[in-house]
Amino acid sequence: MSLMNDKNILLGVSGGVGAFKACELLRLFVKAGSNVRVIMTEAATKFVTPLSFQSLGAEQVSVDMFAEKRESLEHVAWSDWGDILVIAPATGNIIGKMAAGIADEILSTQAIAFDGITLLAPAMNVKMYNNKTVQKNIKYLESVGVNLVGPETGYLASMITAPGRMSEPEIIFKRARQLLLKRSSLKGRKVIVTAGPTVEPLDPVRYLSNFSSGKMGYALADAAAGFGANVTLISGPVHLEPPPGVRIIDVKSAEEMHRAVVKECPRTALLIMAAAVADYRPSAFHKQKIKRHSDSMRLNLRANPDILKSLKRNRPKVVVGFALETRDVEARAIEKLKDKGLDLIVANNPTEKGVEFGSDFNKVTIYGRKGLAVPLERAEKFDIAVAVIEESVKFLKKRGSKRKK
Repeated sequence: MSLMNDKNILLGVSGGVGAFKACELLRLFVKAGSNVRVIMTEAATKFVTPLSFQSLGAEQVSVDMFAEKRESLEHVAWSDWGDILVIAPATGNIIGKMAAGIADEILSTQAIAFDGITLLAPAMNVKMYNNKTVQKNIKYLESVGVNLVGPETGYLASMITAPGRMSEPEIIFKRARQLLLKRSSLKGRKVIVTAGPTVEPLDPVRYLSNFSSGKMGYALADAAAGFGANVTLISGPVHLEPPPGVRIIDVKSAEEMHRAVVKECPRTALLIMAAAVADYRPSAFHKQKIKRHSDSMRLNLRANPDILKSLKRNRPKVVVGFALETRDVEARAIEKLKDKGLDLIVANNPTEKGVEFGSDFNKVTIYGRKGLAVPLERAEKFDIAVAVIEESVKFLKKRGSKRKK
C-alpha cells in the first residue's frame, strides 16, 4: 500500500498567480490515493474557481467562512481531520497572518486552528519576498515548526527572473510526502545515494551507456530526506528533478562518479549505490567522429574502477548495493554481496512485466548477511525506497550497538 493512500490533505490556496498550479498539486494528491479538502481565500477565486478543484477530485471546497449550511465549528473539525495542511501558493498576506495569529477569513482561521504538519509554498514578487517583515515572518514560522518548500528563482508575473516563483507541484507533493513519513531515525546523519546511468564517451557524438532512468536512486534520496538525513545524491545523466531537501552532484562517466563517491564518503553513515555504473569504457577516445568504413567494427574496452571495492579508507558505516540481474537473481545477488563486502543488497529483474526500465514501480528482494531475505512485492519506487531505508536503519542501529559494547 502506498504511503499516501487514504492520507487526509488540507490544501490551502491563497490569492496569487501560482494558484493555478494548485490544481495540478491536487491532482497529484488524488492520484496517490489521498483524500483532499480545499480551502480558498476569496482572492484565490479570482485566479481559479472552486469548481475547478471539485472537478479534479476535491472532496469539499471551502471559501466563505459564513456560508449557509456550514458547520459552526468546521474550522476545528477540518483541522482534526487533516494529516497535513499544505498552502500553495502561500502569499505574503497569509504568511503574515499566520505569524501574527490573525484569523479573519477561512484559510487563516483553518491554519491557526490546525496543529498538525504544516507546509507552505511561498510565492510572490521578489520585492515582496525580500521585504524585511516578510522575511521576519518566514523565519518566525520556521522557528515554531512550520515547514517551507521554495520559493524558486524563476520567471515571475512581473516579467523578470528572480526568487519568488512557487515550487512546481511535483516538488511540493514530494516534500509533503517526506513530512508524512514522520521519521527521524536518520536525523542529522549523512547519507549518500548514487543514481542513474553513467556515459562513457567514444567520440564527440557517441557514448556507451545503459537504460537506467535513475528513478529508483532518486526515490531512495527522496525517502532518506524524509527520514531526516542530510542527503547527497550523486547522479549520472537523467531527466529527473532532484527531490526537495537533497544536495545533488552531477557526473557523467564512471570515473567521475568514482571520484565523487570517494570525496564524499568521509563521515557518512549510509551509502546506497543504486547507480547503474558502466563496467567498461572505450580504451581510447576518438577526437573526431568515427566514420563508417565497413559492415562491422571492433571496439576495445577497458574496465572502469570498481567503486565499492575501492572504498577501503573512510568507508561508510553501512553500505547498500544493487544487483540488477536477468537470471539467477538470488545467487548472483548474494555472490555480489559477499564479493564487495556489502551489508545489504537489493536485487531486481528489469525484464519482469510491470517493473521494466523507466517504470515508476519496482519489485525487489533485500538480501543481507546470515540468510536475511526481505521480498517486497511490486510497489511504487518511493514505497520500495522507504522499505530499503528502514532495513538500512536497522543494520545501522545494530552496528552502532555492537561498537558501544
